[in-house]
Amino acid sequence: MKRILRAAAALLLAGAMACGVSCGDKESSSSGVRIDGGANARKNMTDEEYHSSYMTNFDLKPEDDENIKIMISFDNRYFGKEGTDYTEIYLIDKYFDALNNNDISGILSCYYPGYLDSLCGEDTFATPEEFAKTYRDQLAGLFGEDFKFGFIEISDCTSGGDPETENMFQNRDDTLKAAFGDAIADKITDRKLVTIGGDSYVTGGGGWAEVNQMISEGIMFCVYTIDGKPYLF
Repeated sequence: MKRILRAAAALLLAGAMACGVSCGDKESSSSGVRIDGGANARKNMTDEEYHSSYMTNFDLKPEDDENIKIMISFDNRYFGKEGTDYTEIYLIDKYFDALNNNDISGILSCYYPGYLDSLCGEDTFATPEEFAKTYRDQLAGLFGEDFKFGFIEISDCTSGGDPETENMFQNRDDTLKAAFGDAIADKITDRKLVTIGGDSYVTGGGGWAEVNQMISEGIMFCVYTIDGKPYLF
C-alpha cells in the first residue's frame, strides 16, 4: 500500500503529464490574442471573432462573477450544468488564487478531506502542508517567487477513454479506496482530467510568461465530484 501511495504522491507533485484527448474539437489553443500578457486581450476582436478563434467558448471574469478571482476560459459544454452551475470552475479558480497568494490552507481546502493526510508519512511528505508548500515552491522555481496566474485557460479536459486518463483515474481511485474503503467509489459521480495550458499566463518579476513555455504539457490534475461536491486530486 505504501508503494501505491508514494506513486500517487509523485503524480500529484508532478503537476504535468501528456494528455491525448481534448475537450471539444479545438484545433489550436494559441491564436496569439493574449500574446501581450493579457493587457489588451480581445481589444480588437468582436465576441463572434473571439469565439471563432477560441473553441473554449466561455469566459468567467472577476467583474462578472463574485466567485472568480482570476479570469478563466473554458468550454461550457464540459462545465456548467444548464449554464448556471460553475462549481468545478470556482474550485479551480480558488486553487490558483491560493497558489497566487501562497495560501497553504486555501490550497489544501481544494482537496478531499483526509486525502492528502493518507499520502503523508513514511517516504512521502510529513504533512499535507509540506506537500502543498513543496508544490508551490516548485512553481516558484519555474515562474519566480512573486508569480501570479493572470489568466487561466482550460485547454484540455477528458472524462476517460484514453490510457493516460484511465491510469490517472485508477491511481486516484486506488488511493481513495486505500484511505476510505471501497465504498468511496459509490460516492464518486464525475471524474475529469483537466489541463491548464493554451494561453494561460503567469506574471512575475516585472514580466510574464505563458504556462506552456515553462511546462510544455500544461498543469494537469483530476477533478472528482464526491457526494455532490468537486475536489482536486
